[in-house]
Amino acid sequence: MAAHTMEELSFAEFQAHYGKSYPAEELEMRRGVFERSQKKVIAHNREYRAGVHTWYMALTSLADQTTEEFARLRSTKHSPSEMPLADPLPPAGPNPTSIDWRAKGAVTPVKNQGGCGSCWAFSATESVESHYFLASGKLVTLAPQTFVDCVSNPHSCGGTGGCEGATMELAFNLTKTKGIATEADLPYTGSDGSCPQYKPAVVAGGYVKNPTNEAQGLEDALARVGPVSVTVAASRWQLYGGGVFEGCSHGIFGPDATLDHGVQAVGYAEGYWLVRNSWGAGWGESGYIRISRANDAKTFEDKHPADGVACKPLPKSQTVGGECGILFDTSYPTGVKAA
Repeated sequence: MAAHTMEELSFAEFQAHYGKSYPAEELEMRRGVFERSQKKVIAHNREYRAGVHTWYMALTSLADQTTEEFARLRSTKHSPSEMPLADPLPPAGPNPTSIDWRAKGAVTPVKNQGGCGSCWAFSATESVESHYFLASGKLVTLAPQTFVDCVSNPHSCGGTGGCEGATMELAFNLTKTKGIATEADLPYTGSDGSCPQYKPAVVAGGYVKNPTNEAQGLEDALARVGPVSVTVAASRWQLYGGGVFEGCSHGIFGPDATLDHGVQAVGYAEGYWLVRNSWGAGWGESGYIRISRANDAKTFEDKHPADGVACKPLPKSQTVGGECGILFDTSYPTGVKAA
């Protein structure tokens, strides 16, 4: 069933479509959350069909989640990097007008982090997978549970680690020091666990941070190096169904440029960045979102760095670039090879 045809689903049909069931004492609360989501979807899509918006809403698998539950999914925070920002890539002629690393076989199927705030671990895992493919020609499904269980977070950057949040940079550091297991060897549980002894399948030499708030730097990396992990402001994404998304930094929701979610950029076109999420294939465009490039040259104020940086000392605000702040914190692993 196409996402944009789902706005008139009944609550029972929504449950059946996504295989959802609830305890009896929770049922009416979920129904109320669903009905409020449905009203938003119908009103927004009426305007979408009238040409007001460039994207439409849907009753995604997250339409029954409370604001607090949805916030727990977004537990990636930007943290000051120990790595210096990369120099711009040397000139190499014009970039292609578009690129999609899925078409080149460099992207594993969309994953689902479940109710654990492990988006940062998924983003890092996905980028290690992609860069291992580009180095070896082998597409291997790796284990985000490695990072959930084993990444230490002594400065509480983005949370306390695991399902409570961390950063892609911390995960890349672990890939350098200990490596990452395969999904088959360390299956995802959606919960915190103690760090086990595991057999590393892939290691990295380090990671690169692209220049901050520069669209050209992100485009160059995507065009010439491969997929990139990015930190975004995703509080407005819960009911995204498809189209080119605008609205984090202005528009129908009011401004919200608080960086709070880790995803993977896998391509671009003239009008958008192509981004892979970790909320399952039942969300967005089969698990992906297209983020507008109309604001590539603009910056916005993240007024709540404590929600997004969470490394002390905390700034009172920070300037983030692009729609949903997509240009502020972008990185990818280097020297990826078999362990």
